[in-house]
Amino acid sequence: MNDAVIYQIRSGQHADVAACVDILCAWVDETHWRSDPRTTEQKVRDWNGYFKHDHAWVAQSEDRIIGFCSRGGDNIIALYVAAGWRRHGVGKHLLDMAKADRDWISVSAYEKNTEARKFYRR
Repeated sequence: MNDAVIYQIRSGQHADVAACVDILCAWVDETHWRSDPRTTEQKVRDWNGYFKHDHAWVAQSEDRIIGFCSRGGDNIIALYVAAGWRRHGVGKHLLDMAKADRDWISVSAYEKNTEARKFYRR
């Protein structure tokens, strides 16, 4: 990634699901304490449902999805940002979109996910 952090946030579409699953799978692969026994096809099917029934936003830089957030009701279901794009405000921007039309919102993170817990506390 170059020094200029240029991306846009938009509503997530079904065409974005595979790219979002790739981000999620990459995070699981780099996280020693987390595993997901589902196949990629199962994950895509599950996330198609989330994107259909819940609110979803994606961060896109040029033609690449670099992060996504999904909200069901007042609950953040997922918020993931691709490794090279973390700590550049993408996650905060996605979370701000998810909170925009809510008086309150709940989030949760695995106890072992110290980075996410710090992020949500901020």
